[in-house]
Amino acid sequence: MPDRSIIIRCSSCKTLNRVPPEKLEGHPACGQCKKALEFPRAPVNATAATFEREIFEWPEFVLLEFWAKWCGYCRMVEPVVNDLASWKAGRLKVVRVDVDAEPGLSQRFMVKATPTFVVFKNGTQIARMDGAPKEKIDLVQWIDQIMK
Repeated sequence: MPDRSIIIRCSSCKTLNRVPPEKLEGHPACGQCKKALEFPRAPVNATAATFEREIFEWPEFVLLEFWAKWCGYCRMVEPVVNDLASWKAGRLKVVRVDVDAEPGLSQRFMVKATPTFVVFKNGTQIARMDGAPKEKIDLVQWIDQIMK
């Protein structure tokens, strides 16, 4: 049986900690400095100033969503994106970028439609979905397939 442990970097001492999934609800502490390990349970809004840290310093999966306030499809999938951040906390970090507020990031990733989803693992892009899925459940199934 594969090890399903989650790797969380301590925000205090930067040590990588292997945490079994069943221990996530118990507020795990860093094995080195003993401070509480922090990991997002909701989407994190990224800007050009925070983007590199939010995406490339997370040692697990990152779901990056390019979205816009005016986008109906973005509003439609927002509850699912929020649920994914909560359901997969510790293993999947959800990061959101507002295309109107951050046009440079949108250009860098050649975003032509909102929402656009990009998945990273250890800082490497491994999947992309341009535009909204046909059904909300399709987004969950897409993420589950990638994270196998």
